[in-house]
Amino acid sequence: MSKKSPDDLKTTVDQPFERVESDEIGYEPSHVDAFMVRARKAYEGAGELSVEDVRQARFATVNGGYATDQVDDALDRLEGALADSEREAFVSERGDEDWAVMLTERTEELLGRADRAPGERFRRPSRADAQSYDVDQVDEFCDRLAEALRAPEGESELDADDVRRAAFAAAEGRKGYEEGQVDAYLDAAVDVLLRRG
Repeated sequence: MSKKSPDDLKTTVDQPFERVESDEIGYEPSHVDAFMVRARKAYEGAGELSVEDVRQARFATVNGGYATDQVDDALDRLEGALADSEREAFVSERGDEDWAVMLTERTEELLGRADRAPGERFRRPSRADAQSYDVDQVDEFCDRLAEALRAPEGESELDADDVRRAAFAAAEGRKGYEEGQVDAYLDAAVDVLLRRG
C-alpha cells in the first residue's frame, strides 16, 4: 500500500459525494458532512482524529443519501492516511526498532488466534437465537489472513481493504461464531495491515 501524503488527506476530506436516486438507500448527508468537518479540522490542526475514530464511524441511512461506496472509499483512504501519520509520529518519537517490536507483538496476537483449531477460534453466542457468522467461512478467511500476516511486507495477497470487506454467511446461535468477537478481531487485523504499509 502506498504512503499517503498530506495532499491525499486534504483531497479526501474535501471530496464531494454524489447522492443516489431518491428511491435508493444512501448515507445520511448531514452525518457524513459532520464527520468530514471533523476530519478537516484535524487536518488543519484544530482537532484530533484517530484511525480508530474513522474505523468506528457509522452513519444512518436514508433514501437519496450519499452514495455509500464513495463514502466508504473516502473513509478507507482517510484511515490509511491517518495510519501513515501515526506511524511517522511513533517512529519520530521512539524509533524504527520500537515500531517493529510493537508491530511484531500485535501480529503475534493475531496469529495466536488464527492458529487455533478450526471451529475453536472464536466464542459461540450464548443465546440460541443470536445471529452469528458461519464457522467454516470465518475459519477459511482466518487461514488466508494468517498467510498474509506471515508474508514479508509488500508480498501479501491480502490487504486491509480485503479484510474490511470480508463478509460471512449468517448462522444461528452456537452453530456460528459470535459476530462481535470476529468483528473486533478483523478490526485489529486491519490495523496491523495498515501499519505494515
